[in-house]
Amino acid sequence: MDDNIYLRIGNQPEFCLNQKIQGLSYLGLSDSSSSPQITNNYQQVTGVDGSQFLNETFDKRTMNERFSLDFMEYEDLILAKHEIYKLFASRQLIRIRHSNNMAKVYFAYPMAFDIAPFQSGARTATFTIPFDNPSGYWFSIDRSDKAHTFVTADIAYGMGFPSTNIGDYHYNSTSFDVYNPSDIAIDPYYEHHDYKMKISFSGDSIKIANTTNGSSFSYSKPSSSTLTYDGLNVYNGDNINDNNNLNENSDFGTIVLEPGHNSFQISGCNSCNLIFSFPFIYLS
Repeated sequence: MDDNIYLRIGNQPEFCLNQKIQGLSYLGLSDSSSSPQITNNYQQVTGVDGSQFLNETFDKRTMNERFSLDFMEYEDLILAKHEIYKLFASRQLIRIRHSNNMAKVYFAYPMAFDIAPFQSGARTATFTIPFDNPSGYWFSIDRSDKAHTFVTADIAYGMGFPSTNIGDYHYNSTSFDVYNPSDIAIDPYYEHHDYKMKISFSGDSIKIANTTNGSSFSYSKPSSSTLTYDGLNVYNGDNINDNNNLNENSDFGTIVLEPGHNSFQISGCNSCNLIFSFPFIYLS
């Protein structure tokens, strides 16, 4: 079975690139530069030997996707090149995934590349399209609140799932466990990770506390509708804009999810209904 590469440009429908261009074959992701780009940051103190470690970050990286293009006439090559370059003319972020692991994606922008025969007179061109991955991450194609049953394409090897079903991330009790199969902590404040909660509760207030790491969020006013919390702000319903935020009723807390199990305690309310929604994050 041949490998395929799938692109989704902006909000357009996903398509298979090597099936869209006649004669194009996908040769796979190159190992060159595709590994996590680790950056250690230090502080130099005058008069003191060495440097003090501050933090470690994962920098952007280049994903080199390799291709082969077969053609009959030179005009066929020119036409194929035009079609390939035109696909990337929208200047939009591109979601990319591979047929050997359809459950993971990365988001990137194409960089400059040439398409030319591998030697004079040849009717095959081999080339590499470098994609600039600004986040440096891979993501699960589905968010956590889609039910995972271990029999669908949204589960794959190397995704860190336990041996039991992790459920649909929908909770209606005051004590529960949230499993984060990601390689790293989900941190919407310091790392700007995509993290949302749908919050419904009865009572005068609600406090949502991750007792595993001490992070928490509190809302101190009764609510008759579902709240949307995006890790930094809280909104009334699904209308997420600055004119609709209810931050004056919150303590501006931020929930962080550690890799693995996270124990939660809910207090201040009579009952609650919570949905955790975030993509899982991977380094490879």
